[in-house]
Amino acid sequence: MSSTADQPNRYDQPLPADRESLSERYRRLRRERWRRRRQRLHWRHLLRGRVRPLLAAGLAGVLLGAGGTAWQTQAGPFAPDEVCWGALSRDDLATTFREPENVKAVEAPVLHGARSMDGPAGSCQLTNSDGDEWALTARVHRLDDRAGDDGKWADEFLSARLTPLGGGLLGMASDNRAWLAIPDGCLGRPGDLDGPTVVDIAQGTWIGDLEPRTKERDAMARMVVKLVNKVSADLGCTGTIADPVNRLPEAARYTRTEKPDALCGVKGLTLGKKRKPDQYPMTTDGDGPVRTCDRDFTGSQPEQRLMTVEDPRLAAIFTGMTLDAGDRVTSTVGYGGLGPNLGVFRTRCQAGETVFLVQANDGGMSADLRTLFPRYVEAEAARLGCGPLKLKLP
Repeated sequence: MSSTADQPNRYDQPLPADRESLSERYRRLRRERWRRRRQRLHWRHLLRGRVRPLLAAGLAGVLLGAGGTAWQTQAGPFAPDEVCWGALSRDDLATTFREPENVKAVEAPVLHGARSMDGPAGSCQLTNSDGDEWALTARVHRLDDRAGDDGKWADEFLSARLTPLGGGLLGMASDNRAWLAIPDGCLGRPGDLDGPTVVDIAQGTWIGDLEPRTKERDAMARMVVKLVNKVSADLGCTGTIADPVNRLPEAARYTRTEKPDALCGVKGLTLGKKRKPDQYPMTTDGDGPVRTCDRDFTGSQPEQRLMTVEDPRLAAIFTGMTLDAGDRVTSTVGYGGLGPNLGVFRTRCQAGETVFLVQANDGGMSADLRTLFPRYVEAEAARLGCGPLKLKLP
């Protein structure tokens, strides 16, 4: 979800002091993270040249002799009943896989503390005879715009297809994607420029143009909660998250009752002259960390997306985008950018830092972007009680 503009940013006026401070702080933190990463990887320099294969072979022999490897393949008649770090039983896989008893697991253990450079990290892949298109991958990782989480990850895991898990949880689920943040009480609340550490699960290629399936979504929600509970326990944290399914609404559906003066269900949002977009929207159902409205998917991206990121922990992964995307959009209480296919703005609302985004991935909709973007930001800011913003467009 980034602008495709190739031209550099243009700054016609001096930037506000608070924005300069945030920009400098953001880049300083990136440099510090890179410096720490290089320090921790310094030992790798000892494995250069001819010494590397000798040491690597010796290390592999030690690991094999001890009966353990970094990657563990769990398959065959002696495969354990629980997979993915012992979090999921074969019964948990019954809704997802046709033959759960034959599912093979390939795991990388969750590393944390001094063994991990960016917080807890690990992965698990489940496959069986159903084929690669049904494979399921679970990951533990910290959300970070350096890893592109404001792009492809947001395209898939913040889609309107996903339902917020509710109950104060920072997470969402659909029939083929789900994610949930490890509770703040376990790892601590992330900093203003840091995203949360999440467990996410993805099955097959991303599907956006079909109506979601409630039964499969509920199974994904249960699995991601069980994974977070097990990872949290392994990190030494107490407490468990209860099954969220009973409080979930029906899965989102494309609406065919959209009013021309309330696009995406936002009162007062219009393209003008009672003109409606060509495609019907799907909008996030339920209260949660984001409210997304998507129109007409092509691959993993909607042709048009209007999104409000209401949770400050999640808004942090869009910091780089709001600082660098397009030409500058200013206000006395926020900042952002506007390019040919992306408008993004960040401000502080009652819940904390909030990001508003309007994206057009179809050439025919790009013409509407300049009209929709300021109207959407103003309307959503009014809904959240942090307007008026009075944007100044480039």
